[in-house]
Amino acid sequence: MRKYWNALRYGNAKTKRILVSVILLFLLFIAGIVLAVSGSGVTWGLIAVFAVIMDIVLLQSVRFGDVQMLAAKSKKEAVNAVKEKEYADLSQISAQDLKDLLVAYHVNASHVQVMIDSYPKEGVKQSPAYLWKAKGYLNFLVLGNKPRNFAVPLSQVTQVTYKKNVEVNPLSEYGQMRQPSVVNAMYQEFLPVYKERAAGGRRYYTKNLYVLEPGICITNTSMKNLRQILKGVPMVFTGVLDERYSRYYRQAYEMKILMVDQVLSTEEYKGQISGMLKQMADEEGDDQEFFDDLAMMVRARLVTQEVAKYFLEYRRKQADEKKKAGKRQK
Repeated sequence: MRKYWNALRYGNAKTKRILVSVILLFLLFIAGIVLAVSGSGVTWGLIAVFAVIMDIVLLQSVRFGDVQMLAAKSKKEAVNAVKEKEYADLSQISAQDLKDLLVAYHVNASHVQVMIDSYPKEGVKQSPAYLWKAKGYLNFLVLGNKPRNFAVPLSQVTQVTYKKNVEVNPLSEYGQMRQPSVVNAMYQEFLPVYKERAAGGRRYYTKNLYVLEPGICITNTSMKNLRQILKGVPMVFTGVLDERYSRYYRQAYEMKILMVDQVLSTEEYKGQISGMLKQMADEEGDDQEFFDDLAMMVRARLVTQEVAKYFLEYRRKQADEKKKAGKRQK
């Protein structure tokens, strides 16, 4: 009986279906015997005989194989052992432990690494994690004293919001990430970038974060990897610049933020800023506003003097071409 029980627990889908059928036929056999003995007719006796014959046939068709059963059982027990393992701290997690965790949690090959600054709903704070998409969910495998997995439906991931200048004390953050370890070496580049500031006679430090709906804060250095997984999810920079700035200036400023955080490469930034400036130069409107916007971008180091001069000349040429075309039409 034990091998049948193990087959039901650890066998493949086909084996499990056969054994469930065997159980149902056995119940039919018992019912047929009871009804036949109670005088309900010979038919029930024949049904009981048929049920027991089919039971025998089905049981003989199953290839149990004790070695396969033990292997399946051992595999599940090994996976559970990996998931239940606890560590004193991150420095105790070895390279082999990481490999075992990736297998146990079915982390797919397209995964990336991110640093979760906080996610109150799941009680996650300042923890390295693996991130991947699967079956309509955004999955996180969080590394900590007891690694664990949580998933968010992609339908809830509606946008990523930029959170600027969060005041912090760097010495009180990411304590476990300061210890030499395999995890530290892999995730060091995803720690937040701190900036020293001065105001009101005091010095303090800030960091910038990106908040993934529904409330998962990740470090600015993780945003490049996050964007690889979440292509097309809109990014929102609410409150970074007020409405007194033109939409082109705000757009250029946001591009610069993404370049500084390495979400955009230098070449990608140049390409995108050039495309925006061309659109800006082609747009009909007040020349003075165009000149003022360019001057502000130069002062904020969003574009260089050379680039500004190029698009000033480009706009003048475009204006001359329009004038000439107008005269020809007359």
